[in-house]
Amino acid sequence: MIAPLSSDTLAAAEVCFAVASWLLYVEPDISSVAEQVASRQFASAPFGEESDDARQGLRFLDGWCAAALRASEVPEGASTDSAAAFLGESPAFAEAVAELRREWLRLFVGLGTPEASCLESYYVEPNRHVFGKNVIAVREVYRRHGLEVERLHREPDDHLGLMLGFLSRLIAEEREALDAGEGQRAAALAGEGDAFLTEHVLPWLAPWRYAVERHARTGYYRGVGAFVFGLIACYAERFGICFDGEARAFRRRK
Repeated sequence: MIAPLSSDTLAAAEVCFAVASWLLYVEPDISSVAEQVASRQFASAPFGEESDDARQGLRFLDGWCAAALRASEVPEGASTDSAAAFLGESPAFAEAVAELRREWLRLFVGLGTPEASCLESYYVEPNRHVFGKNVIAVREVYRRHGLEVERLHREPDDHLGLMLGFLSRLIAEEREALDAGEGQRAAALAGEGDAFLTEHVLPWLAPWRYAVERHARTGYYRGVGAFVFGLIACYAERFGICFDGEARAFRRRK
């Protein structure tokens, strides 16, 4: 049984999944991180805060942002735009973002093997084979919704950041169907989200999260690991799926 969500709740989940997608998939740069810090983007989230993990992740992320503001000596009372501009000119902030960039590369890209790979294939394919059957299966799901990876055949489609972006798209389509009074289509899209999570994300999400927890050195990426895990776990509950801490696996309630 899939729990229906209101249009407002779906819109909130859509935004959070899009942000989570960006945090994993896009290399951090000064302008984007400055905007996060200046706006205190991670002080709260519109969806997912029911999860202890998501709240912990937000605390780590917001703590890093607050420390970056202090270290860069941003004037008190500065507007968001002024603070972002100030951060963009701060050598201390530039070094803080450079540290994030090095960590993002080490955790998720790697010169050899990433310390916390974001690829489904790494966890489920024999010999960690990239561009295997899982990539093909994920690609076909994307194509049914008119999506294609920009660097097709050069980058695996089963990157967690891409999959979170796809889930954000599915949630948006469900919301649009719901708002248009197309209840059956909205339910079908929710069912697709259930199937995609169950088959391609949840089986390896816990090992990925523990890898981030073990190897991340900054509060920013410790926060990313906890927030992404908690956000997905919170959304999975609408499908009757909960995380079993003892088994370190997701289980569907009977």
